[in-house]
Amino acid sequence: MESQGPRYTSSCAVCGKPARIFLGSTSYCLSCYNHLSDYLAGVQTPTNDNYQILALDPKGHTVEFSVERYAFGTRSIWTAVEQVAQDDPRKQEGYVGRSVSIAVDAQRTSQDEAFDALMVKVQCLVGHASVRAVPISLGEAGSTSARFGGRALYANETGVARIEVDERGEKSVVVDGQRLSPQQFVDMLSCFEGFDLYWQMRDAADEPPAWLQ
Repeated sequence: MESQGPRYTSSCAVCGKPARIFLGSTSYCLSCYNHLSDYLAGVQTPTNDNYQILALDPKGHTVEFSVERYAFGTRSIWTAVEQVAQDDPRKQEGYVGRSVSIAVDAQRTSQDEAFDALMVKVQCLVGHASVRAVPISLGEAGSTSARFGGRALYANETGVARIEVDERGEKSVVVDGQRLSPQQFVDMLSCFEGFDLYWQMRDAADEPPAWLQ
């Protein structure tokens, strides 16, 4: 028997662009969905909610982030995602980039304030190295490190990590944009064997901790 459930299309019902949001049987691109959500909530849609942010990492390299806004009534989630080129050799080693989010209230926070707050958070994350890496060669790689892509990874005293589960259900830990297996993560932390480990779980949209600012 043929299913009578909603039939989604791959194109936005308003503008025809590729769809990303599906409500009932109607598909929307992100921009048209945001405009609809803003209209129903009675808030003003930002004149431009697609930005690029350029930040400098600890080595002085420029890192590009693409910014998107997701509207949920009067609330919005602004997310900056690191752009990694398809031909970037790091992708072959599991590099997935970094992402930063903030949650704002459109009735209390202006577009410029939201973007400025997101930019500060991006700079905090990119400017802080959670891992130090050295080439694996004679005398440069100790046993208390994770081996990855011809390098030995050692955890710094403070860091940021994100837990991810892929489509196969496999768990990994993303540190400085690099996806590590649980065992690699433990190996990397083993340079602090004998120390106490304190952790604090934070939502991606929370303010960064004081030591990261």
